[in-house]
Amino acid sequence: MKRNNAVSLLVIIAAVALSIWFLKDSIMFYSKPLAKRQEYQDANPDIFKRIFNLGLDLQGGMRLVLEIDRSRLTDEEDKDVLDRAYTIIENRINGLGVAEPTIQKQGRDRLIIELPGLKNEDAAKQVIGSTAQLEFKLVRDPSELMRALRIIDNVVSGKEPADSTATDTTADTTALEDEGAREKARQLFEGSEEIEDTAGDTTGGEEILTSFTGLLVQVGEQIGVVKKNQLKVEKILKRKDVREALQRQGMGGSQFLWGHDYQKQGDIELLPLYYVKSRPELKGDAISEANAVLSQGGMNQGQPIVSLEMNRKGARVFSRVTAANVNKYLAIVLDSTVYSAPVIRQKISQGRAQIEGSFTMEEAKNLAIVLQAGALPAPVDIIEERTIGPSLGQDSVRTGIIALCIGFALIVFFMAIYYKMSGLIADFALILNLLFVLAVMAGINATLTLPGIAGLILIIGMAVDANVIIFERIREELIVGKTIRSAVDAGYSRAFLTIMDANITTLITAFILLWIGTGPIKGFAITLIFGIIASLFTALFITKAIFNIIVGSRKLTKLSI
Repeated sequence: MKRNNAVSLLVIIAAVALSIWFLKDSIMFYSKPLAKRQEYQDANPDIFKRIFNLGLDLQGGMRLVLEIDRSRLTDEEDKDVLDRAYTIIENRINGLGVAEPTIQKQGRDRLIIELPGLKNEDAAKQVIGSTAQLEFKLVRDPSELMRALRIIDNVVSGKEPADSTATDTTADTTALEDEGAREKARQLFEGSEEIEDTAGDTTGGEEILTSFTGLLVQVGEQIGVVKKNQLKVEKILKRKDVREALQRQGMGGSQFLWGHDYQKQGDIELLPLYYVKSRPELKGDAISEANAVLSQGGMNQGQPIVSLEMNRKGARVFSRVTAANVNKYLAIVLDSTVYSAPVIRQKISQGRAQIEGSFTMEEAKNLAIVLQAGALPAPVDIIEERTIGPSLGQDSVRTGIIALCIGFALIVFFMAIYYKMSGLIADFALILNLLFVLAVMAGINATLTLPGIAGLILIIGMAVDANVIIFERIREELIVGKTIRSAVDAGYSRAFLTIMDANITTLITAFILLWIGTGPIKGFAITLIFGIIASLFTALFITKAIFNIIVGSRKLTKLSI
């Protein structure tokens, strides 16, 4: 018997020591003030893999509800669009480094995303919601650009002929040879205030545009738009008569795309406007790897860029495209925005490219995450957004801990008064119960939520309930005249089936909640499952081992129960 007691004692000590070892990182992290936790995280990058994490309701963060736009999908694409969107968004979120994010499907079109502890909400929304349609498109030659601008000018000024056959396209392509066209091109790229003013006149509050090219200025070898004229240019390019005129003149295979960022020329901010082929030479599915790095040469040396590496098929196509278009510009287009348009100096056979765009390193990393994860199969709309500040999270933590402490103190007080020394043994088992639950959660990197704290409070009541059943059975055995050892053994033996029956039925319910539940319900279920297993261990093994040690160490004439 003494040998069995020693083994039981060693098991208890080992369980306690192992729990403390699993919890040490959590204690180190959460014992620090909020301001110091970031420093500790920077010094220990994998800290969130070694602790139990706090859910959205406890540490703050962001909750998003996304809805998939199926309007442009074919029947074939529509079949598994939600599953594909789920996988891609999950990969993007994992790249953000958020501890224990949750993504859940809701219905046929929606995804619910929770990002606890998120600090940069805007960046997260951009990474998650970006369609990320990456395309490589050739920039049209200056002569084709000039021809398109003249067509738009004719529409704006009312000179566009109704019959497309009335236009001599050959003359259009060579019109720059005459002096009038040269003057117009000079004005186009001059970018002076006089040219901008002649683009429109205001009469009675209504603006009358007489020239489209007057709204444009030169940006390197391309064109750009002064910031205050951007809306005017957008409206003209969206006009139905402008689109139809370009289509009639054989310019339908091209499109105007805005640049990614404003550029400064003196005191003026200009947004580049590119005229590119509508059909891409290469798409984002050719990318095998994307990384944020610092540029090693050129005008952008030392600036963050996104380095792209293509798969075998993509590299082969890229080599062919660059070989056939030396000294032309290739626009790198992401979601219909040109991030950069480098000139092709030579054939590129290694399948490597880079995206430049006046990025910060964080922006470059986020863009690399999006490109690495791939493009969404359909656009997504953020239909609900909720941000919980860290102060609200701290209030929830404080409130939950207060409730837990009050419940724990009341139960400890009751057990000590009603069951005396035996009650103190039960109280010790309760402390170990909480220790084991938190240690297991830290060991598997689980998330503790506010409903999870409610689950801990419920576990305390269930653990005490098991001890109450055992103690009452021991009392009954003592009343009929059994010895203390016999009463203890009989009490545990008779209570075993009752305790197991109650806890197993609750455990089945908890597993069902974990299976079909979402968000807070899952957090409650996880804590409840661990708590039930721990309460069975503490009530049926630890308290019995302590009773055996006490009873076996000396001859008792009366048991304090």
